Amino acid sequence: MAQPYGALAPSLIDNVVISATSKLPDNWLGLRLSILLRRVVTLRLPADSGLDVERWGLRMRLYPRRNGCEKGALFTPQMYECFERRELAAEVERAKAAGRRFVFIDIGANVGLFSLFVASYADANARILAFEPQPEIVSRLRFNIDANPGIAIQVFPFALGEINGVVALDIDCRDQGGTRTHRLNGHEPNFDGIRVECRRLLDVLIEEGIQYIDALKIDVEGDEAAILSPFFKDAPETLWPRLLVIEEIGDRWPAELSAIGYVIAERTKLNVMMRR
Repeated sequence: MAQPYGALAPSLIDNVVISATSKLPDNWLGLRLSILLRRVVTLRLPADSGLDVERWGLRMRLYPRRNGCEKGALFTPQMYECFERRELAAEVERAKAAGRRFVFIDIGANVGLFSLFVASYADANARILAFEPQPEIVSRLRFNIDANPGIAIQVFPFALGEINGVVALDIDCRDQGGTRTHRLNGHEPNFDGIRVECRRLLDVLIEEGIQYIDALKIDVEGDEAAILSPFFKDAPETLWPRLLVIEEIGDRWPAELSAIGYVIAERTKLNVMMRR
């Protein structure tokens, strides 16, 4: 059983480093300095050890080794997905102004940083569905949710794809955020890796009674097409997200989504954000 929140509080030197890196400017020099400084902490921590901190007013246990998003949120939260969080916050404000509950779909949720940010910003006026298939990462996600009783995040510990079935996880041991899935084609009888359930996104949304989506974020290491193409083909337009945050690989998604009425709201080094 995981130790309770607070049991892995940062040491004095950890706090000094985290305080320093959290104040660095969001530019090239600030990032390079943070990389140097954070080694003081990461080199002393075992790969499977985390630190208990607060981010966006919520309690989190972040593991700074072998997961880039946790490392970023721990040491440089001021640099973590700034534009993406700004666009999500704007959509939350639109939902509040309309008197509507904010609905957020987080595909490839990892340890839940996007979901937790939305939960902190929208308070109780949100419904958040977080999809993450990696068992170890799911346990971290659940810990972060349990550390903040009452936040509106539902965890779906399986993969999404074109069909319902079973897929294999290709875990990236250097950075677990780079883990991918692949279909088992029946010719891998000796496969002894991790198998997980795979579902179609639209099927899950219908089962959960979702009638509209304010924002959908997806980061599944190049497998976005297997999830989004069937969804946009079969889902009614009333279910199409108002905001999409997509890990961008080439110009495929901006081109395809522009054809059905989406426009680019913002581009970053990692993602493209599109609105209807």
